[in-house]
Amino acid sequence: MNSLIASNLGHHPGRTAASVIGVAVGVVLVVMTVGLVRGALRDRGQRDANIGVEIMVTGQGQGISIASSDLTLPVELAGKIAAIPGVAAATPVGQNLELKGDNGIGIRQIDGIDYASFTAAGKLRVEQGEPLPEKGDVAIIDFKYAADKKLKIGDRIEGFDREFTIIGIYAPEAGPRIKVPLKTMQEALGVDGKCSMIYVKCVDAAEQEAIAQRIIADYPDLRIIFTRDLPELYATGYAGFNVFLNIIAGLATVISLLVILLTMYTTVTERTRQIGIMKSLGASRSFIAGVFVREALTISIIGVGAGLVVSLAARAILVGALDWRVQIEPGYVAYAALAGIASGIIGALYPALRAASQDPIDALSYE
Repeated sequence: MNSLIASNLGHHPGRTAASVIGVAVGVVLVVMTVGLVRGALRDRGQRDANIGVEIMVTGQGQGISIASSDLTLPVELAGKIAAIPGVAAATPVGQNLELKGDNGIGIRQIDGIDYASFTAAGKLRVEQGEPLPEKGDVAIIDFKYAADKKLKIGDRIEGFDREFTIIGIYAPEAGPRIKVPLKTMQEALGVDGKCSMIYVKCVDAAEQEAIAQRIIADYPDLRIIFTRDLPELYATGYAGFNVFLNIIAGLATVISLLVILLTMYTTVTERTRQIGIMKSLGASRSFIAGVFVREALTISIIGVGAGLVVSLAARAILVGALDWRVQIEPGYVAYAALAGIASGIIGALYPALRAASQDPIDALSYE
């Protein structure tokens, strides 16, 4: 049977290759889409964890910082939290999410900070230029953003429908890559005295759970997020992104299934006379159905292998040449492989059963 399957697949190499590519595209679609989304989110989570604080305080029902663009907390709350035993510093932060990237499309987030208290709590330091003043249409950016966008001190960037002059470049990468004075953000958004969240620096990081409990005891309406958990929260904690990724995975499975179904259905039609000959020679229905199922399974396995190889090669190029963050998820890789193989088997069932049920006399007389 193996030689028969190999012969049948080699009889139409173009169609076999197209089918393999169809399955491979489904695998690449799942692995790379998930990898790009998870990688970008995990990178953002790591940058937030790099700020140098242990606790983020937000309002109840407010998501982690990429979704926390509403300025609803009073700024004076930072001073009250700073007075709680065990708290070394607390700083208010405003975050604004713009559905407009640097080239007019995409998503970009900007931090509004009080520079003095922010640097007292965290690790951010301006390495070139000047620190942020209390107010003004000025901004500081991190060194990577400056290099990627080829920006320098004195250049201008847009935000809140106004222009900001870059006055400093900071390190390390910490949270959103653009930071402006908090009072300027409040003025632009019409939310005087408000912030999105409060970063808390503990005197002793080992006591952060106890300090978090003290904060909640005094302010039960607040939500505590530990910065150590941010990379994982960003990568897995967004229901909207998870739904999107599951839709992509399902779509890829359907693509693979349809490719195999159409390929095997066409193959059965073209090989009607061959089916008649096999039946006249005594081939059973299970043998004939098995031939087509195994052909589909072979195509699926080759397609899955090719898709995984292409995905790993693409990841190496994106990470090495473009410094993109691509997080390969073993769970989704396993899903893509199993879904590709399963779709091959399922897609071949109807054509295989149709081939097995053909009357040998009708099959032999088919033109």
